[in-house]
This record gives sequence, C-alpha cells and structure tokens, in this order.
Amino acid sequence: MKFYSVLLGVFMITTLVTGQESSQYSLYMNHKYALNPAYAGLESTLSITTGFRSQWQELPGSPTSKIVHAHMPLYYLKGAGGIKIEQESFGIENNVRVSASYNYVYESPIGLFSAGLGLGFIHKSLDGSLLRTPQGKYEGGILFHQDDILFENTLSGLTPQIIAGLYFAQDKLEIGLAVENIHSPTIRYNHGKTSYHIGPRINLNGEYKIELAELILLTPSVLLKSDFQNVQLDLSAMAEINNKVFAGLGLRGYSGTTFDAISVFGGLKINENIKIFYGLDFTISSLNTAHQGTHELVLNYNLNKKIGAIEREPILFNPRY
Repeated sequence: MKFYSVLLGVFMITTLVTGQESSQYSLYMNHKYALNPAYAGLESTLSITTGFRSQWQELPGSPTSKIVHAHMPLYYLKGAGGIKIEQESFGIENNVRVSASYNYVYESPIGLFSAGLGLGFIHKSLDGSLLRTPQGKYEGGILFHQDDILFENTLSGLTPQIIAGLYFAQDKLEIGLAVENIHSPTIRYNHGKTSYHIGPRINLNGEYKIELAELILLTPSVLLKSDFQNVQLDLSAMAEINNKVFAGLGLRGYSGTTFDAISVFGGLKINENIKIFYGLDFTISSLNTAHQGTHELVLNYNLNKKIGAIEREPILFNPRY
C-alpha cells in the first residue's frame, strides 16, 4: 500500500491525470435522483435520502462514501427540483460534490416524461501527509518524504459540474438516462503544474415492477455506467412483501468478462414515512482475500402526501344560470 501511495502521489504531481467521478452504490435503486436529476418530483412528494457506504472494509485507504439528497415537485414551475451533497474519500484523495437541479415534467397518456439539468461543483483534495517513502522520516512528529516531487501539505482544487438527464416513468416501468460532467472539467493543483481531467460518464438505469402475489411485488432493476471506454453493469432484484419488508440480491461486473461482487440487501418500512435499507457485498474477484466485505446503509424519509399542488375551487354546474 505504501508503494501505491507514493506512485499515486508521483503521478498527481508530475502529469495530467484523467478519471471518472464515479461513486459506487449497491443500493442504487434507492438513489435514483443521485443518478439522474430528471427523477426529481416523480414520487409526487418530498423525498429525503441519506446513505453511507464502507467499501472493502479493513483494507487501508479503502473508499468510503456519504450522501444526502432531497427532491420534491414544483408544480408552479411545471416541474421539480432537488439538491445533492456527496463526500467520498479513498487513499489520499477526498472528494466533495454539491449540486442543485430543476427538471421539467410532461404528463402524457402513457406516463411521465422528464428532462432535468443539475449544476454544482466538485472539490477534490489530496493529503500529502498520508504519503510514505522508503527513505522518508516520520517519527517524533517529523513529516519529511525526502523526495522533491512529493508534497507534505494538502493540495485542493475546485471545478464546476454539469449533469443532464432524461427520465420516463409509469406504474410499472421506469427508464432513465443521464450524463455527468458533460463539459469534461479539469481541476488544477500546485499552481497549475498538475491537472486532473474528469471525463464524462453515462448512467443508464431501468426497472420493472412484477406482481408475484397479492402481497409480493418484485422489482428487477439494472444500472449501466460507462465513461465511453469501459462499462460496468449492475443487475438487481428487490422483493417487497406486504409493503413493509424488503429483500433482494444483486450482481456487479466491471466488464463483460469479469464480475466484482454479489450483493445481499434487505429493508424495513418503519412507519408511513421512513424506510431503512442495509446491503452487504461479497467480493468474488481476486480482491476478496484483502478485505472484510463492503457495507452500505440507506435511510429514506418520504412525506407520503402530495405537496405544492394547485388547489382549485370546485365548479358547480347549475342549469338556472
């Protein structure tokens, strides 16, 4: 791990680095707005979701993610709006993403069509104090890499973020397509000596609800993510029992020939407004010997009633007038 930390630091200081901003969530079906700003308001009420993910637990420098997002309909604006705040750290890197969005919603005879745009920023920082070199001195409060290329302080940069999306929803079927970082932003560190280029990413998700029995609803779902070079596919199925208990399985692969993890998740509807979900990933790649699994927790609050709709006085028809 020390070798990889030094190698990462060297590349970040001496060259142009490219990458995609891609947080991983096995419970992605609970983060539809986080994937696509056009999903906002399609639940016809206020929805607030928060989540935490600890990936590859006990592996030094492993990723951790925290997210909160909220959205609601804005009937006076013929659409909806939302906000998302996300923090992710791994290795020496820390990312904060903040965005707000508006989407226009069109109600057609076959379902709801939505088009949305999200604007925000990405703040990325690198903590040089976490780097280690074989010849460095790190005892007695001393932090000295003895390497002119590496840094002991923290480097940080800020760049705008743009997210655009389309979404279609009806009673059983949902399909969404979004593109993040469509303007391919670049973050500059160290007085412009180092650049980090963030490439665009596509999120394509869909789900279909199947009534297996009177009290059992099965929802298979799929999420495809791509940076126009590589493709990652998530396949999942969630069963809802008596509108109170949830259980499901998922499978994730990084390419067409490799698979990364099998996910097991469950949930509980605590009351009319609050749901809680937990997910556990079992790594099936060669990395499974280096960590103790991946844990994910999601809490959702749903107001569960329509808000903001225009109330009209009832029309009374009287043949006398």
